[in-house]
Amino acid sequence: MIKASQLINLLTKEELNFITGIPCSILKDFLSGLSEKKGQIEHIIATSEEEAMSIGVGYYLATAKIPIVYMQNSGLARSVDVLTSLANKEVYNVPILLLISWRGDPSKKDEPQHLKMGKITPKILKTLNIPYTVLSDSKPKIVKEIKVAKKYLENNSLPYAIIIKKGLIKPDQTKKQKDVYLLSREETIKIIINNLKNDEVIISTTGKTSRELFEYRETKKQSHKTDFYTVGSMGCSAAIALGIALGKPKKKIFVFDGDGSVLMQMGSLATIGHYLPKNFYHIIFDNNTYDSTGGQKTVSDTVNFNKIALACGYKNVKTVFTQKKLVNIIQNLKMSSGPKMLVIKIKNGSRKDLGRPTITPSENKKLLMNFLKS
Repeated sequence: MIKASQLINLLTKEELNFITGIPCSILKDFLSGLSEKKGQIEHIIATSEEEAMSIGVGYYLATAKIPIVYMQNSGLARSVDVLTSLANKEVYNVPILLLISWRGDPSKKDEPQHLKMGKITPKILKTLNIPYTVLSDSKPKIVKEIKVAKKYLENNSLPYAIIIKKGLIKPDQTKKQKDVYLLSREETIKIIINNLKNDEVIISTTGKTSRELFEYRETKKQSHKTDFYTVGSMGCSAAIALGIALGKPKKKIFVFDGDGSVLMQMGSLATIGHYLPKNFYHIIFDNNTYDSTGGQKTVSDTVNFNKIALACGYKNVKTVFTQKKLVNIIQNLKMSSGPKMLVIKIKNGSRKDLGRPTITPSENKKLLMNFLKS
């Protein structure tokens, strides 16, 4: 194991001091360490892996210095286009150090959405002709591995990957973010469910939003037949909901989304606004963090979702901060045609004992499809 601060120091010692990417829970301690190293390393918060890769390319073009791009291995799949059409030797020859977290590592137990990618991560890198190493568990070996990576990057002007397993990076002491808002996501989910008729379809985004919705259904002894708990596929919940809304125009379709997810696939807002599904209700829980991967900041604090949604064609957008206003808006939300958006400003974090869905993704799919047939 290695402390986050030690790993950061090893990277900056090799003059690898520009970093951008999308977080993963495996990297949460490393990313917390970055926030404590302002001035030593420049950290750019991106909204998608493709964007992070492109930022890295631009930084190299501007400075001739090697950028670092971090991502979960699911993000490696999203980055293939940039790796093959920009950074590849047949095109621009760009050296990028990839820090890739290994979810679905075959030697460890993991969630179902990570298993396939976990098995094929090394194969993808081999297919792309990107050399890689799996980071060792001792500092002396890690020092050598980073030096090998730097030498390859300099000599070949091509990407090189370092794969990081779960539990390898130890945390340093970090400052806890202060809560700005009163409502929690779990509390707002309960309020919304309590003010719906229970015949609406809810598509919930990946991570803790789906977990909290599932647990509340269990607490209330309600069926899961109206819910779709998106696993993986971050940013795709709104598009999934759009497809359902177009296929079942008489059903009310709700999206339980997050600020990080919306930012990752913001083009979906334009598509929704163009096709104007009248039965579409988009709820964004905005806590300015990637809560499911450790609470890393998003850029939502400088984004006006209201103006963006209206510019894309949404019929109505509201923002709420309090329980009283939330109840009033939810009760009236379905009374007129969509697409509508509700942005709820919430504090970050969740219960430490929050569980996971006890039904499989396949079972979830069958329940919803049977409901939509009826």
